[in-house]
Amino acid sequence: MPRALNVYAIVRAEGPASIKTRSGHRLKRLTWGPVAAVVREVTRPPVASPAQLRLYERHMRELAERFSALLPARFATVIPADELMVILSSRRQEFQRALSHVRGKSQMTVRVPVAPAVRQTSVGAGAKQTSRRDASAAGGTIAASGRDYLRARAREAAEQRQVPGFEPVRAAVARWVRDERVEHRGGVSTIYHLVPRASSERYRQALQEAAAAAALPAVVTGPWPPYAFAAE
Repeated sequence: MPRALNVYAIVRAEGPASIKTRSGHRLKRLTWGPVAAVVREVTRPPVASPAQLRLYERHMRELAERFSALLPARFATVIPADELMVILSSRRQEFQRALSHVRGKSQMTVRVPVAPAVRQTSVGAGAKQTSRRDASAAGGTIAASGRDYLRARAREAAEQRQVPGFEPVRAAVARWVRDERVEHRGGVSTIYHLVPRASSERYRQALQEAAAAAALPAVVTGPWPPYAFAAE
């Protein structure tokens, strides 16, 4: 039977081939050219429990300390060894680009509660946009040109980034931000910022000061491994 491997992260092909974590687990680095995967042999996938999730997070933090760049894998990613090597081979260039993007950087996470009235307005606007797209699809129409399509995508991306009251805070930390992701879920807007590891505390202080000045109830956590910026 092929070995089952619990994949923790994709990393550069650097550092030791065997890693003993502070919790006593023995991890291995499987290499394919310039990229590698940090794995552990298992007989079954880990069960999603609070203890296992905390252990996963501790492992990620340790790996972030050991490697200059890493792409965390989803919790309980378990695949056969031969399939993992095919993935490393076929997606090598993609992983190299993603690792270069996150090298020497950490994720800072900012959560901002959104007032119900604002949420309702956003949902209404989204519904109107969806209905327009659906109507267009039903009528068989398409964008007049590639330029129109790209402009529409740019507008959607800009709308996704909108967080009420956050612009002064975003401007205050812009000097450190190398990339950004925004999610809106359950009445909370979550902003993920990719920042240089050495700048995380300066980023935190500037963000907290700007949020206080704007009377924005923002909560910042981190630095974390770059979960939101890892390739799927």
